[in-house]
Amino acid sequence: MGLEKIEVENFKSYRGKHLIGPFDRLTCVIGPNGSGKSNVMDAITFCLGVGAWRLRTSSVRGVINEGSGYASVTLHIATNSWTRMLYRRVDVNGRSSYAVDDDSVGYDKFQEALQQMNVMMDARNFMVFQGDVGKVGRMAPMEITRLFEEMSGSGELKDIYEEKARIQSKALSDCAMLFEERKDLCIRMKEAEEVKEQEEEFRRMIARKTSLQREITIHELYRKVNDIKEICTRKQGIDKEVKEVQGCIDCKEREIAQYRSRMNEARREYFEANSRVSKQRELIKEKQMIVCKNEHDEESRRAQMMDIDYRMKAKQIFIVEKTKEIAKRNKELEEVCKECGRLEMMELDRMQALECTRQIEELYEKEKTMQSMCGSDIKMLDLLDLEEYPKKILKGEYIEKLNMLKEKNEQYQDSLNEIRKARSNLVFKIDNLNESEQRLREKIGMHEAKYDRLAEEEKEKNARLTELLGEILRIKGRKRIDSKRSIIKATVGTLKTMFPGVYGCVVDLIRPTQDRYEVALSMLFGSHDLSVVVDTEATAVSCINFVRDKRLCKMTFLPLQSMNSDVKGTGDVLKDIRATNGVRMARDTVEYDLKYKKVVMYLLNDKLISDSLDVSRSICYGKGMKMSVCSLDGVYIHGGGCLMTGGGCQRNRFEEDELDSLMKSRSEVLCDLKKIHDMKAELSHVEICRERILVWNASKCKEMDELKRIDVEIDKLEKKLIEIDHQEKEVLEGLNNLDKEICAVEQKKLMLGNKLCETESKVFEGVFPNKYFGSYKEYKEAKSNDVFTRRLVECEGLKLRIRSRIAGLDQEMSGIAEEIEIMNEERKWLSRTIEGDAIDMNLMSRELIDLESDESAKAKEMEVIRNESKDMNNEFRKLVCKRNELDKEAVNCMSAKERLEEEVKNIMMFSAMEEIAIPYVGGEMSMDNIDFSEVSGDAEQLEREFEEINMKMERHAPPKRMESTENDRSKYMKINSEYERLKEAAIKAKSEFNDVKKKRTGMFAECFEKVNKEVSRIYKALTTTDTSEGNAYLVLENQAEPYKGGVGFHLMPPSKRFREMRLLSGGERTMATLSLLFSFHSYRPAPFYVFDEIDSALDKENVARIISFMLSCNAQFILITLRPTIFQHSDSLVGIYKDPYAHSSRILTYRLNSEY
Repeated sequence: MGLEKIEVENFKSYRGKHLIGPFDRLTCVIGPNGSGKSNVMDAITFCLGVGAWRLRTSSVRGVINEGSGYASVTLHIATNSWTRMLYRRVDVNGRSSYAVDDDSVGYDKFQEALQQMNVMMDARNFMVFQGDVGKVGRMAPMEITRLFEEMSGSGELKDIYEEKARIQSKALSDCAMLFEERKDLCIRMKEAEEVKEQEEEFRRMIARKTSLQREITIHELYRKVNDIKEICTRKQGIDKEVKEVQGCIDCKEREIAQYRSRMNEARREYFEANSRVSKQRELIKEKQMIVCKNEHDEESRRAQMMDIDYRMKAKQIFIVEKTKEIAKRNKELEEVCKECGRLEMMELDRMQALECTRQIEELYEKEKTMQSMCGSDIKMLDLLDLEEYPKKILKGEYIEKLNMLKEKNEQYQDSLNEIRKARSNLVFKIDNLNESEQRLREKIGMHEAKYDRLAEEEKEKNARLTELLGEILRIKGRKRIDSKRSIIKATVGTLKTMFPGVYGCVVDLIRPTQDRYEVALSMLFGSHDLSVVVDTEATAVSCINFVRDKRLCKMTFLPLQSMNSDVKGTGDVLKDIRATNGVRMARDTVEYDLKYKKVVMYLLNDKLISDSLDVSRSICYGKGMKMSVCSLDGVYIHGGGCLMTGGGCQRNRFEEDELDSLMKSRSEVLCDLKKIHDMKAELSHVEICRERILVWNASKCKEMDELKRIDVEIDKLEKKLIEIDHQEKEVLEGLNNLDKEICAVEQKKLMLGNKLCETESKVFEGVFPNKYFGSYKEYKEAKSNDVFTRRLVECEGLKLRIRSRIAGLDQEMSGIAEEIEIMNEERKWLSRTIEGDAIDMNLMSRELIDLESDESAKAKEMEVIRNESKDMNNEFRKLVCKRNELDKEAVNCMSAKERLEEEVKNIMMFSAMEEIAIPYVGGEMSMDNIDFSEVSGDAEQLEREFEEINMKMERHAPPKRMESTENDRSKYMKINSEYERLKEAAIKAKSEFNDVKKKRTGMFAECFEKVNKEVSRIYKALTTTDTSEGNAYLVLENQAEPYKGGVGFHLMPPSKRFREMRLLSGGERTMATLSLLFSFHSYRPAPFYVFDEIDSALDKENVARIISFMLSCNAQFILITLRPTIFQHSDSLVGIYKDPYAHSSRILTYRLNSEY
C-alpha cells in the first residue's frame, strides 16, 4: 500500500502534463533551489483537498500555471487489492471538482475515501511541511489533545457529546426545579398544620437574636477597626523602615560609586605599573641583546681596532714624512733666501765694477772694432739665445709638470694602498661575520624547527583566544539583554495579578506562523517587542504610576482602546505584492487573538517580509515603493531608504553551558600559551641568535656596499694612475725632444762663443782681464743685467713655491691630525669593555624588581578594592531585596487594609439593610464615628449563644398559616406526576451521555496508550548513542476526561534532563516531532509519508538514525531533500530541474534498487 505516481497538469511550475514517479519504498525528490521540489508536496496536498493556506498562495487559483485555464492533480494510491485514483481540478474562477476512481464526487465523499485509507488532512499524519517541526514544537498541550482526537476519531463524537451533555443538564435542571417546587408545597402544607403555641416563643427568640446580632456586629466592627489601626501602625513602621533602607541604599550607591572611582584609579595605576614593567623588560631584553651582540662582536671590534691602529700608524708615518718635508722645505727656503742675499751683494759688486770699467778710454773704440769684426756673429748668438730661452722655459714647465705627476702618482699610489688595506679589512670583517653566522646557525640548527613550530602554535592560540574572547563578550552582552527581558517579563507578571486589563508583552501575544519569520519580525517590532498591551489608557496610567512608585524598569504600554485599526492605501500595494515572488505582508506571517488585531495593524500595517535582500532592493529601489521591507536574515530597509540590520533572535537556551564551555576553553588556551611561553623561554637563545644574525646581515650588507664603493674607488684610482703614467711618458718624450733641441742650440752657441772669444781676446787684449772682469763677455753680461734679473725672479718664484708647499703640508697635517683624533675616539669607543653594560644590566634588573614589586602592590590593592566592592555590592543587593520585601509587605498591608475597610463598609451596609442599630457619634454613618463604648461581653460567647438561638429557631420555627390547603394538595399531585416523568427522562439522558462519554474516552485512551508506548520506543531508537539514550513520554492533564485537558509531551535528550518540547534545540525538536509522527503511524498507518526538508536542522548522526529507522519500517517514505547522505540510501530518485526555455519544471526518475 502506497503512492505509485502523480499526474499533474498546469500545476504551479509544471506547464502541461507531467508524470512524477513511480515512487518506491524510499524515494528522494532532489533538485536545485527554485526548481519546483516543494511543488510536488503542494500537488499532493492540493489533490487531498487542502485550501490555499497550505499551498503557499493567496488563493486556490494561484496554483494554476501562468497562461493556463485550469490545473489538475491525480494521485495513484495502491491499496491491498487495487489501485485507487484520487483526482482534483480547479479552474480560473476558483471552482474545484473531485473524483475517486473516475467517479465525480463531492468534497465530503472525497474526504470519506481519504479517511478509509487513514489519510487525515486535519491531523496531517502523513506529511511534514517546511516549518512544521517548529510549529509542532510550539504546540500547546490542548493543541496536542486536538491532534489525538483527530487521530483516535474521538473528535467526531464531540458534537454528540456536547449535545447529550446539554440534554442531560437541561433534564436535571428541570427535574431539580420541580423537586424544589414540590418540596415547597410540602413545607407549606406542613406549616399549616403546626400549632400556634410556637409563635410566641419564636418571637422571643427573634428579639434576642436581634439583640445578639447587634452586639456581635458591634464586636465585629470593633475587631476590624482595631485590625485596621494595627495595619496602619504596621504600615507606618514599614514606611519608616523603607525610608531608612532607601537611605542606606542611596548611601551604598554613593559608596559603590566611590569604590568604582577608586577601582578605576587602582586599575589605571595597575595598568601604568604593568606598562612600566613591560617597558623595563623590553629595555632589559634589548640591553641583553646588545650585550650578547657585543660579546659576539669582540672579534670584529678587535679587527676594527687593528684596522684603526694600522691607519693611525700610517697617518703618523705620513705626518712624520710631511714634517721632514716641511723641515726640508724650510731649509731650502733658507738657502734660497741666502742665495737672494748673495745675488744682491753680487749686484753691488757688479755695479761698482761696471762703474770702474766704463772709465777706461780705449774700451769704447775696442767695442766698435769688435762690433765691426763680429757684428753678424753677435746677432746670430743673440738669435740663438732668443731661440733657446723659450725652450728652456718650456723645459722647466715640463720638469715641473713631471714632478707634479710624480707627486700625484705617489699620492694616488698611497691612497690606493690605503684603500686596498681597508678593502682587505672589510673582506676580513665580512668573512668573520659569515663565520660567526655559520657558527650561530649550527648552534640553533637543532632547535630552530621546534622554535618555529612553537611560534606557529602561539599564533594559532592567540587567534583562538581572540575568537573566544569575542564569543564570551557576545554571550555576556546577550545575557544582559536577556536579564533585562526577564525583569520586564517578571514586572508584567506582577502587573497582570494587580490589574485585570493587562494582557501581556507583544512578543508573547503575537507569534510567527513559522520559525523562519522570527528574525524578520524581531527587526520589524523593534523596541515594541517587549511593549505591554493593555485595554485602556486608564489601565496604562495605573501601571505607569505603579512602576514609577516601585522604581521598576522602563516600559512601554499599548492601550487597545486608543488604537486605530484602519488600513489605508494598501490596495495597490497588495496587488504589487501578489505580483512579486518571495515577498508577503508582515501581518500575514503572525498568528494572534482577534482582540489584538489593532496592535498587529499598528506595528505591521505597511511592513513587508522578503525572502532575500535582493527582493527587498527590487521593491524599495527598483519599483520605488515607499515600504519598510525586512529580509529573512534580518536586513531591514526602512521606508525605502536607510538600511539596518542586527535583528534580535532569541538567545539560545543553552548559552549558559556554552559560556561555561567557552570560559573553560579560554582557560585551556591560556594554559597552552603559558606552556608555549615557557618552552619559548627555554629556547630564547634562538630568538636572540636570530636577531643577532639579522643585525650581522644588516652590517654585512653595509660592509658589502662599502666594499663595492671601495672597489669603484680602486678602479678610479687605477685608471688615474694609468692616465698619469701615460702623461709622464708624454712629458718625458717632450722633455727628451727639448733636450735634443737645446743641445743643438748650445752646440751652435758654443761654436760662436769660441769664435767670439778668440776675437774678443785679440781685440780687448790689454783691457781684459782686469781686476773686475775676466773677459769682455763677463763685462757684457754684467752690463746687460739679464742674468741677475732672471736669477732674482727665479729665486723669488722658488721662495713662493716653497712657502705654498709648506702651507699645503701644514693643512694636510692638520686634516690628518683631525682624522687621528676621530680614530682615537672610535678606538676608545671600540675598546670599551662590557663591564659598563653589566653594571647597566644590574641597575636595570634592580629597577625591574622594584617595578614588579610596585605592580604586585598595585594588583593587591586593586584586588582588595575589588573584594570590598563585591562585599559592598552584596550588601547593596541585600538592601534592595529587603526594600522589595518591604514594598511587597506594604502592598499586602494596603490590600489587607482595603479589604478590611471594604468588609467594614459591607457590615455597615448590611446593618442598615437589616435595620441593626449601630451607635454613631454625631449621627453620621461612618467608620470613624462608631461608638464602641457599649462593647461588652465576650464575642465568642455571644456568637455561641447566637448559634444556639439559630439552631432553636431552625428546629422550632413556626410555619406560616396557609389560607387554602386544598389547592396546594391538587397542585402537589400534578407536580409530583410531572416530576416522576422528568426523572425518568433525566435518567435516560444521563445513561445516553455516559455511553457517549465512555465511547469517546475509550477511543482517546486507546490511541493515547498505543501512541505513548510507541513514542517512548521510537524516540529511544532515534536517539540512542554509544554512551546514552533518550526518553520520551506523554502525560494527560485530565485522567477522567482526557479530551478536556492538555497532553504534555516530555522528553529527555541523550545526556540531558527531562524538559518540555518547546525548550529543545532545532535538531532535538525534529527528532521529537518525527518520533511522535511515527508513533501515530503505529496506531493508524497512513499509505505513505511525505517529508519536506526535515533534515535541515539535523547533523549527520541524526540523519543516519532517521534513515535507518525508515528502512526498518513497513511504510513508504517520500523525502524532499538536498543531502547526498539521505538519497544514497533511497530506492529511487525523482530529479526536478527548471527548463529555462520552456519556463517549466521537468522531471527525471531513476530507480536505484533492481527489485523494483
